Amino acid sequence: MFKNYRGFLWAPALLLLLSCGRDAERLRLVYPAKVNYEPLMIANAQGLFPENIDVLTVTSGIHAAEALMTGNADMAALGDGPAVMLMARNAPVKIIVRYAQGEHIHSLVTRSDIQTAEALRGKRIGVQLGSSTHGGLLLWLKAHGLTGDALNIIPLSPLDMPDAMATGQIDAMAGSEPWPTHVLSRCGNTAHRLEDFSGLGHLFPHVLMVRTACLSQYRAQIEAVVQAVSEASALINTDPERAAMYTAALSGLKPNQQRACTARLNWATGWDSTDMQSLQMTARTMKNFGKIDTVPEIQDFLQKSP
Repeated sequence: MFKNYRGFLWAPALLLLLSCGRDAERLRLVYPAKVNYEPLMIANAQGLFPENIDVLTVTSGIHAAEALMTGNADMAALGDGPAVMLMARNAPVKIIVRYAQGEHIHSLVTRSDIQTAEALRGKRIGVQLGSSTHGGLLLWLKAHGLTGDALNIIPLSPLDMPDAMATGQIDAMAGSEPWPTHVLSRCGNTAHRLEDFSGLGHLFPHVLMVRTACLSQYRAQIEAVVQAVSEASALINTDPERAAMYTAALSGLKPNQQRACTARLNWATGWDSTDMQSLQMTARTMKNFGKIDTVPEIQDFLQKSP
């Protein structure tokens, strides 16, 4: 079903769903139903999005990026890795705003007997290729001197990570929530959270991106989405317990787990120099590891206002 191309997983069924029954007056918004995308999940649950928007949830930011690249979505939420890959391919897209960031977003879960970064040398590390976590993992491995032959990265869907860890098919997994928590719940005391990717000078910004051709046609809807995401972010910050009620059922986490995962990110719409620096760091890292061919001029992909 899937064709792997430079980190993208093309999903024909997903693209068919997005393109069927296309109404030119309705903005097609795509986002993953997981912790990094909570403001969109909450906005949708609360009915904050206008009626002339079609919402579809997917598994990951990679799938959201695919939809934008192919023109099967008009607007999407995605992490820094998929965003950089789109820009590196000169996709016709613009970054509208950053809505989340935080150096604790991604975690590395390993077998419980693996206690140091050096102990990962040659071990099998599962990660979704092209994801925000993938870029963070490469940066983390480089910081610990684990490059070249020391790497044994296994391409893996987050959905398969809990069973892969529990059955010994991989020795470690890297992911953003809820996947690390799901793996820990599945594996019990045979696995532990070794580290997150903090301390690297990277904040892993998550952004809203829009196809350039849609900026004028859907200006009102785009502004409404940004406003809805801002309101939902305010709820996360002021009433995390209520916010967790909306998102726990969708993420598959318990409410207390949901609140803990939510606290790993900073929720605010905006854009500043730290976002630019983080995206540039992701781009350089992915270029150095051969995941993209060129480092994009990120400034060229910024839309100052919707």
